[in-house]
Amino acid sequence: MNDYKLEEDPVTKERTFKRFAPRKGDKIYQEFKKLYFYSDAYRPLKFACETIIEEYEDEISSLIAQETHYLADKLCSEKSDLCETSANHTEL
Repeated sequence: MNDYKLEEDPVTKERTFKRFAPRKGDKIYQEFKKLYFYSDAYRPLKFACETIIEEYEDEISSLIAQETHYLADKLCSEKSDLCETSANHTEL
């Protein structure tokens, strides 16, 4: 969660979490991991994730029990309506 920060669109005031850190496959990943960032900036993301998990706990358990192939997409789009249906979510 430390790889994300909360940003606010200056025009719409919409708040979203944006990833700023490289992923393991990126060329700069090894250099980036040598750095240490101390920040409470990830706390809103952690709280948002915990809230979603609490709110959709039954749906999450049901999908896991069914061994759904597209668990992230089903949870994000169909069960919670938190995402657009065309999105591909691989990070859950």
